[in-house]
Amino acid sequence: MKKILTFLLLLTAMTSPRLALAQRAIPDDNLALPVLINLTDCGSSITAVKGTGFFVDADSGFYLVTARHVLFNESQPVQPPSPRALLCKKAELLSYSKAPKDRQRNRLMVDLQALNEAGRIKGHASHDVAVVQIGLRSSPSPAGSPNQAASGTIDTLRGVQTVQVAPSGLLSTSITDLKKFDEVLAVNDVYVLGYPSSIGIQQTPQIDYDAPLLRKGIVAGVNSANKTVVLDCLTFQGNSGGPVVEVTHEGLVSRFWIIGLVSQYVPVTETWVNTTLSYFNMQIHNSGYSVAEPMDPVIELIGK
Repeated sequence: MKKILTFLLLLTAMTSPRLALAQRAIPDDNLALPVLINLTDCGSSITAVKGTGFFVDADSGFYLVTARHVLFNESQPVQPPSPRALLCKKAELLSYSKAPKDRQRNRLMVDLQALNEAGRIKGHASHDVAVVQIGLRSSPSPAGSPNQAASGTIDTLRGVQTVQVAPSGLLSTSITDLKKFDEVLAVNDVYVLGYPSSIGIQQTPQIDYDAPLLRKGIVAGVNSANKTVVLDCLTFQGNSGGPVVEVTHEGLVSRFWIIGLVSQYVPVTETWVNTTLSYFNMQIHNSGYSVAEPMDPVIELIGK
């Protein structure tokens, strides 16, 4: 009788929404993966610049990973051995606690110019990827499964000031949790995490611009020639550099891997020509597809 009663209780817990524990579609701590990058001390011709990134820890140090165009002035040619020209000299980095209900944030102030001159910022030659070393790991990350982000303690480099730290510390992902281009699976679900600063009306905001937004899509395909990943996902200005998380399933177990970072959206153009008035008009729209840079160049830069 006890066995039957136990079975009935378990069955009830599995079917009753009141007794069953609701689970998020992605691990709770993954919500804290995106880092808001507020660039400051920019040139007079540059307006406020915002982007997204994420932290990666490796044996060689603790890094901020983002899109190259978020940090560097892409219009200026690279002249080795001089470092690339930065868009702005400083940045504020904001990220949230691992616990979703804990609204305390991590806040770092970064002297980008000092780090760039010290060779701590690297931009990839052919991919829209950049890494910024902000610290050295002083204690090992706790061991975990390959798809779990980890957090530990870091010794920040000169030029990096820790203003505020959430109780859970900085959330990062191990370099071993980054999935390479050849391992990305088309049609799998993906989540894009970031800070799309260009949407909405800032004077009457419908969203919290200091809180990350997520968007769900799929891996629409890959561009083998460019070594990039195509996503069926709308992205906007501010999403650049944000992590793309792919979901894989192994039996009943779901795994979550960072497979890329947002680089750009794929435009669609509409043209209209009035031959009588010799009038030409072209409009560019967001097609709903986005391009993500793979993790291979990230691993390459961190390994240098």
